[in-house]
Order: sequence, then C-alpha cells, then structure tokens
Amino acid sequence: MIYDLIIIGAGPAGMSAAIYAARRKINFLIISMDIGGQMSWSSEVANYPGTTSVSGVELAKNFQTHMSVYGTKVKQEEITKLSKKGRICVVKTKKNTYESKAVIIATGKSPRKLNVSGEDKFFGKGVNYCATCDAPFYKNKTVAVVGGGNSGLDASLFLSHYAKKIYLLEAMPQLGGEAYLRDKVLASKKVAVITGAKIKEIFGGASVKGFKYEKDGKENSIDVDGVFIEIGLLTKTDFTNVQKNRWGEIMLFRSTKSNEENMTNVPGIFAAGDTTDVPAKQIVIAAGEGCKAALAAFDYINQFDKKSKAK
Repeated sequence: MIYDLIIIGAGPAGMSAAIYAARRKINFLIISMDIGGQMSWSSEVANYPGTTSVSGVELAKNFQTHMSVYGTKVKQEEITKLSKKGRICVVKTKKNTYESKAVIIATGKSPRKLNVSGEDKFFGKGVNYCATCDAPFYKNKTVAVVGGGNSGLDASLFLSHYAKKIYLLEAMPQLGGEAYLRDKVLASKKVAVITGAKIKEIFGGASVKGFKYEKDGKENSIDVDGVFIEIGLLTKTDFTNVQKNRWGEIMLFRSTKSNEENMTNVPGIFAAGDTTDVPAKQIVIAAGEGCKAALAAFDYINQFDKKSKAK
C-alpha cells in the first residue's frame, strides 16, 4: 500500500498535521515512539492561546483527544531510515517498511547528555531527563538539577513542589534563562544554586546516591536521591539525509508557492516544529508549523496525483 502521507513524530507539530490530514480524509499514518514530545515535559504552559494555564501533560492529552475524534492513532515504532525510491517516499522502522507520496518530519528534539561516569548506568535509577514525568517519585527527597537555562530553571521550580531540597548546578558563572524564571528560582527556599560547577561523576549502588562536581579547581561531593539533566536538546534527524544546518536542524524552503512551504531540499519530504531551522521553539509555533506543513503536503499530493494520471 502507498499512503498519501506519513507523519513522523507526535508532538504538537506532528499531531497538528495529523488533525489536518484526518479532516482532509486522506490515507495517512502517524508514527512515533512517544506522544507529546517536549510539550509533555513542561510543568506549566501559560502562553498557549485559549488556555491561561495548563500542564504540558494535559495539553498533550488534549491534542491526542482531538486526534481521536477522527479515529487517528499513533503507530508506536522506531524510525530507522527515510529515503526516496523514484517519486515515492520509503519509511523504514524496526518492524516494518511503509511507502507514501509525501512525508512530514516532526520529530522534535531529545535531551542532550552529560556524558559523565554513572549517567548511563543509573538512567531510570535516579538519572532523569524529564522533571515533569518523574518529579512525583522524589517527594520529600533531595535532588540535583544540572543546567541553569530555561529547562533547568523550569525543572527546579516544578521539583520544588515535591522534593525537600534541590541543588541547581550551572557550569557558567551565572544562571541563564529568562529573568522571571531566574527570579522565581532564586526566591525559592528549597533551591540552592551552585554556579561555575562541572559535574564529574554520578555515583550510587542500586540507585543514585550522589554526584561529584568540580568548582574553582576543587572536587566536591553532594548526596542526592536523583539527578535531573537539563542541558539542552538534540535534533532526532539521523534517519534522513535531507539538508540540515550546523545544529542538525532540518533546513526549510520558504516560498510563495504553497506546495513548497515547509519542504526540505528533497521534493515530497516536508518538516515542521523544533526539528527544523525555524528560530522560535514554542508549542504554539510548532503546532502552526505542523498545520503549514500539512497544507503544503496536501497541495503536493494533489500535484502528484495529477502527474500520475497524466502519464
């Protein structure tokens, strides 16, 4: 079977594209290992139009509920390769191979790792990358958050609802992120900020027991029950050879021709959301980009069908 469209990713961009595809009644698939993407990691979303305040998990569920109105379900498979066979897009997963006239890549980003001793060993045993997901497991416990940008600040604030003590470590001399988040963190009695600190090791037994860090040339150790790593994100685009910038973000064409909007350098392969070079990384923007990519893909599919009939 050749599908009209395959959407890779089920964050705000992918699910928005799926809603539009369902309304157009085209034959499509949405494939993703997870549902919600980075949207699910936000403790609070207060800038999404139509709602003054909602958790990221709740907002992701709202998107999923909207998709379900049209009977759309996410096929949870891991993508291994996206290529072209003539005019047809070929999507390979670890389980199956699918073909389509067009593809939208909306894979978002994944957590950047520290690459220190103990990080992999204790993943799921005290090492975490999602405070929204795992904070409730640390009620009345002591944790560390690594990273003083927006992600680390947000994670620290969310964890303060559960943990009794939070150590926030930043490698730079000062915290980064937005001023209002910094002010809230610095005002919290539960959060101890350590700047100029470089994590050297995460240690423990059956689970995390603490971490070692270097500051001013001296090594220090702090006992904690968990470590949340919040040092940025990486694009998840290694399965495709479309053109990317130096950060691994997919580069998009922007044209007055509607069926080229959100298209990559490969005809028929579109992209949307944080995985692209669109500069502002926001949920509302990702959702809008998913809509744009879907509309452009519909135009492309129509042209594809017209050319096929003309032959």
